[in-house]
Amino acid sequence: MRGMSWQARRTRGLGVVLSAAVLVAGCGGAASSVDEVVVGLLFPTTGAMAALGIDQSNAARMVLEWANDRGGVGGAKIRIVEGDSRSDPATGATVAQRMIDHDGVQIIVGSYASSIAKAIAPVAERNHVVLWELGAASPNIAQDGDRYFLRTVGTSATYAAADIDFLEQYLAPTMSRPLAGLRIAIAHEDGPFGTSVADAIDDLARKKNLNVVANESYAESSTDLTPVVLRLKQASPDVVLAAPLVASTPLFWQAARAQDLRLTALIGSAGFSSSTFLDKFGAKGIEGVYDVEPPAMAEMNTLQFATDARDMADELRSEFKQRYGHDCLVHCGDGLGGTFVLVEDVLPRTVKSGHVTGDSIREAANSTNIPDGGTPQGFGVKFDAKGNNERAESYIMQWQSGVLKVVFPADRAVAEPVFPMPHWNQR
Repeated sequence: MRGMSWQARRTRGLGVVLSAAVLVAGCGGAASSVDEVVVGLLFPTTGAMAALGIDQSNAARMVLEWANDRGGVGGAKIRIVEGDSRSDPATGATVAQRMIDHDGVQIIVGSYASSIAKAIAPVAERNHVVLWELGAASPNIAQDGDRYFLRTVGTSATYAAADIDFLEQYLAPTMSRPLAGLRIAIAHEDGPFGTSVADAIDDLARKKNLNVVANESYAESSTDLTPVVLRLKQASPDVVLAAPLVASTPLFWQAARAQDLRLTALIGSAGFSSSTFLDKFGAKGIEGVYDVEPPAMAEMNTLQFATDARDMADELRSEFKQRYGHDCLVHCGDGLGGTFVLVEDVLPRTVKSGHVTGDSIREAANSTNIPDGGTPQGFGVKFDAKGNNERAESYIMQWQSGVLKVVFPADRAVAEPVFPMPHWNQR
């Protein structure tokens, strides 16, 4: 790790967190013959997705380095191999195979984007190497029967559930309307992420008999989203639920401003939670914009966490800002939280088994049973038969005075929502 102060602070304040896992893995029988675990980090660190891929990669690496500073996992050191998917699915698949063949990685930690994860997952499956997914939300990344896919965050269904819960429990009552009286529009990029989120929102809205007045898709490679915004404007929505990626987020916001798209609320995701969104438009320019995703850890209520998870979250998010110069937002949180589960819970049991293989990692993950409040992201972890975390959740955040704060649900919130969202002439 960089410098000794972080390690020293963590050792004093958090020693019980991973030392317990190490002791469990090293006791109760003969010492494990495993002295090294090879972990590949495979994220988009260049290209269109790099702004958020870098955050996720940096956070994951920080946790792996931290574990090594404390003796590794179950007494085995972690050897870190890094790869760059270059924001391209085909490149991601090629790099994954090279990391397996040339570097001997035993687990791939990635991969930020659903499109890239869908390309890497078959490579991992046929090589019997686990893809430990920290960020991709599309529900159909792995095929039925796949054994080597494990995802710590939720799917698009958790995005949709948080959106509709927020509309039902906060926005509609605040507007003094029934939920069915809200005019809801959906806008999304047409790749696996945006399409799956839009489909999940639309499915849930139909089940609740909600009024979806528009559902607009567009190519992430678009250079002008004015036509999309004009169609949304014609539909006169109260709220837009947007699922872009990084590149299209500023295009959408610029077009919405230029065309005076008037909204009571906009709930975005992906690029809307990025520090680059803040940098481009400034605090005043994005005031009141909501985001739905796993939590932005920099501003989240951790008081109801287990003590060890709370201390871990507070320390990690502080150190991330110190090292990388900006707050630990959503994708940093994915990297920290998901990798924490790997090094604190799964790998120590894997090492204790005496064999680090895709099967032994999956077997160890089958025993994971972390309750709500037991991880730095707040939600618990229990993997289902398809490798999804059935306890994962999404929260609602809002940009307030240049800070992305969790505002819903109440037990995770650090602030009340600001309502209504400022009009363009107030920005």
